[in-house]
Amino acid sequence: MTLPDFGLLNCFYFFLLMSGVLYALFLTITGGLHSIHIPSIDVDLSGAHLPGGAELPATAHVDIGTPDAHQVSLLSLSPITIAMFITSFGGIGLIATLGFGMDGGVSVVVAVIGSVIVGIISHFLFFYLFIAPQASSALKESDILGHIGEVTAPIPGNSVGEIAYVSMGERHTATARSADGTAIPRGATVKIEKMAGTAVIVRIHKEV
Repeated sequence: MTLPDFGLLNCFYFFLLMSGVLYALFLTITGGLHSIHIPSIDVDLSGAHLPGGAELPATAHVDIGTPDAHQVSLLSLSPITIAMFITSFGGIGLIATLGFGMDGGVSVVVAVIGSVIVGIISHFLFFYLFIAPQASSALKESDILGHIGEVTAPIPGNSVGEIAYVSMGERHTATARSADGTAIPRGATVKIEKMAGTAVIVRIHKEV
């Protein structure tokens, strides 16, 4: 029995197929990677040297996990979509070359078209099966305004911290910023006045 000539392109297809499978397995094991919590980090890049002798401006900095983005949303390009695209590209490519005897150029075109279709289908399935139900059950601004919470991470005057509060019978946490720029220590009682993206604006609550 003569084995087919696997060739460089087929090796590439096989590599993508296995990479996609392993990536999907990784997502299955870790789970919940459609929403990743990132703490607030400010990276100062002032005067950093770049390749070629270039320098960043003196005011250059990067904010990671700002109040408006304490969660990195991957809805438009979910990990599941990426895994399905990579896996189907490799699988369809192998089927096209080994199964139907297509040449390299044609198999690439077929693999691209097929994997895009599979990626789009998997994206919408992922959204409607997992993301949409979560969005429908998410708290609305009207559900938390006026609620009393406790500061679980100190809120500096010009930065963000974290609070915990109870709404609809469940305990929630949220990134929080002081409404008047006053630093609020851990353990303080605060009142939620409004929302700014995914962060809440709070003020120290004084018992009457």
